[in-house]
Amino acid sequence: MTDSRVQRQIVGMAKGLAVSASLLVLPGASADAAQLMPHRAIYELTGKSAGGFGRSGSLHGLLTYELMEDCDGWSVNQKAGLDVSAAEGAGHRFEWSQATWEAKDGSSYRYFIKDSQDGTTGNQRRGELVYPEPGATGKLTTELPARGEADVPPALLPVQHTLELLERAKAGDTIYLAKIFDATVDEKPVEISATFGPSLPQSELQAEAFAPLINVPSRHIDFAFFVKNLPDGTPDFEQSIELFENGVVSRVSFEFGGLPVLGKLRKLEMLEPQTCE
Repeated sequence: MTDSRVQRQIVGMAKGLAVSASLLVLPGASADAAQLMPHRAIYELTGKSAGGFGRSGSLHGLLTYELMEDCDGWSVNQKAGLDVSAAEGAGHRFEWSQATWEAKDGSSYRYFIKDSQDGTTGNQRRGELVYPEPGATGKLTTELPARGEADVPPALLPVQHTLELLERAKAGDTIYLAKIFDATVDEKPVEISATFGPSLPQSELQAEAFAPLINVPSRHIDFAFFVKNLPDGTPDFEQSIELFENGVVSRVSFEFGGLPVLGKLRKLEMLEPQTCE
C-alpha cells in the first residue's frame, strides 16, 4: 500500500528545510533577507496510534536530508525509510528518495523522485521545468513516468516557497497562501496554505544538542495541502514543522495510513557552500 500523500508530506518537508536563494537574495537584495544554510540532517521518524494500521500499529524510520549550494542553484537530496507494523503483526517497508536542482533565479527545476514498498519500485518521476521569464507559463519536459511535454502555470519552486515563508513570518503575517510546483505527487502546481505561530527565541533542543541553532529564533508552521480541490474545501492532508530562521527544521509531524508520525532532528552537519567569483 504505497501512500503518495505521505511521499508529498515527507518531501514537502524540504519546504521548511531549504530556504530559497531566489530573486530576493540576488545582488541588490536587502541585507536582512533570509539566508539559506547548506546542511545535512538526519531525522528519526516514530508513530503509534489506533489508526489505519490497528490499535497496535506502529512505525519507525529515518529521513536523511542534504542541501547543497553551487554558484547558480541549490541541490536537495533526501531519502526516507519507514518500517510499519500492523495490529496483526504484518510489516511493510516503505522508501522514498528525491534529488532536485533549483536555479537561484527561479528559472528552472530538475527532479528525480521514486518510491518503493518491500523492495519493489513503485512510482518514478523525472523531468525538468523551465520558466522563460518571471510570471510566464513554464514548459515541463518529462522522462518518467512517460515522455511528454506540458505547460505549467506560474508557480513558486520549493526553496523559493520557503524563503517566502520566512519573509512573510518576519513581516508579521499569520497566513500565507501560494501555489507550488515540486512534482512529488502531480505534475502541476499545488496550493499550500501556511499558518504561522509566534517566533520562539530559544528552545531546549537548540541549547542542548545543536550548536548551529543556538540563539536562532524558530517558529511553528502548520501547512494544509490542496491537491484535488475537494468540494467541501478541506485539505487533502496536513503537516506541521518547527522552522528556524536559518532554514533548518527541528521537527515535523504528519499522518501515514492513519498513524500520526513525528520526525525529530537527531544529527545536524553544516556544509560549506561552493566558492563563486
